[in-house]
Amino acid sequence: MESLACEIRYEIDDSRQSPGRLKGTLITYERRAGDRPEIVARGAFHWRDGGIVINDQHKRESAILRTVPFLDGDDVKIDAPLPDTQAGRDAATNVRDGVLTGLSVEMVTEAEGRRQGLREIRRARLVRAGLVDDPSYKDSKVEIRAHGPYWQLDREMLRWL
Repeated sequence: MESLACEIRYEIDDSRQSPGRLKGTLITYERRAGDRPEIVARGAFHWRDGGIVINDQHKRESAILRTVPFLDGDDVKIDAPLPDTQAGRDAATNVRDGVLTGLSVEMVTEAEGRRQGLREIRRARLVRAGLVDDPSYKDSKVEIRAHGPYWQLDREMLRWL
């Protein structure tokens, strides 16, 4: 008799708490900016324990949420529930409708140099990011995921077949 372990995933809709999850890539290390001769070296970014503020089009007075970035290989990413506020609902609508398509980092540069004619950011504190219509780094994409927790994995549902 053979056995097969299955993983069952399902989304939980809890639209009363969030208009969706903001999920995206802030930056991919070692990729050149599309609008200027700049590159961010692998591991250059650090941020405060409390995370960073995501705002609308780099307008500091238009804060949407605070989240803690995380590393996924060479990608610095975010994945956070949008607040059930006007700013959160507007952000979800603008991303779903393709008005805002990416993220753009705001940083305080601490060390930089030159690499093959490019400005190389070697160390910088990531302080904020803007939800934008045209990101400088083309790998900086954003999307809205399902309401509530992104995925709920039910380990109790593993069964022998």
